[in-house]
Amino acid sequence: MAIDHPENYLKLFDADLSAVRFEEVVESKLEMVRALSQHATSVLLDPVWSLGQSVAAGAVPGDVGLVSGIEDLYYRPDSAVGFDTELRLKPGWDPAVLATLGVDAAKLVVFHREDQDEELVARQHAVVAEAAAQCRAQQMPLVVEPLWFPVGDEDTADPAVQAVRRSSVLSSARSFRQAGADIMKVEFPVVDLDDLDAAHEACAAMDSAIDGPWVLLSAGVTYEGFRTQLDVAADHGCSGFMAGRAIWGDAVGRMDAPARAAGAELAARRLDELAEVLEGRGAPAWTPVDPAEVASLIGPEWYRGAVGSSS
Repeated sequence: MAIDHPENYLKLFDADLSAVRFEEVVESKLEMVRALSQHATSVLLDPVWSLGQSVAAGAVPGDVGLVSGIEDLYYRPDSAVGFDTELRLKPGWDPAVLATLGVDAAKLVVFHREDQDEELVARQHAVVAEAAAQCRAQQMPLVVEPLWFPVGDEDTADPAVQAVRRSSVLSSARSFRQAGADIMKVEFPVVDLDDLDAAHEACAAMDSAIDGPWVLLSAGVTYEGFRTQLDVAADHGCSGFMAGRAIWGDAVGRMDAPARAAGAELAARRLDELAEVLEGRGAPAWTPVDPAEVASLIGPEWYRGAVGSSS
């Protein structure tokens, strides 16, 4: 469950962000974390409004993983995605700090188009490679989230633009995985769900592009739309989802306590339903070794070459 959203979360309270109090955002996020972490295997939290506060308040059960983003997003309401697309890392919030605080995985958002300037693309991949190296030093997995964005007068209703987006989503999944990502958090590769054959074809191409686990993000679509996307992706190796607004969007904002509680209950049911969609499908991120083979695979000297070993 993802609730690391910055200013786009605040906008659910008031279009005038200066009118949104820090305390009401923390209270809202804590309510969601407390209610939904009981239905999730991990929670994706931000360092400003939710991670420290959730840990301090005991809102996250001990058997639920903690994930946090190391990107530094600059809010730009005039841009196509609401943020500046330059890749920056958040100062003071690197994998070493996350590991010290007990965070289980790092996430990195990269606004990316395959047709960008070659030097910019190379820099993005170099940043991902360096972040992956820092995570490996902490024995921490890195989740990379490439996000395509339109430029100029591009309209995603245009089939030509949809083809450009599809190609970029698939190529970025492949290249950032090769750059060092342990898990890819990806957009659904097609926009139009009316053509399910094309959706299945694109998800099969996604699985072929990624040599490793991948999970689906919701990108602000409706819950029903996301459920359909996940159902299609699960047929083609998708290992799970890290989704937010499609799940809890009805529970966030300035509403009375009964409305918030009803929204949280609905979000919890949605999480359970999405877990049912994945049950017995997709590809596991890790497959246990057969007990009959484990002694031959993990011999008596295995620890001498283990990660972090001093010898």
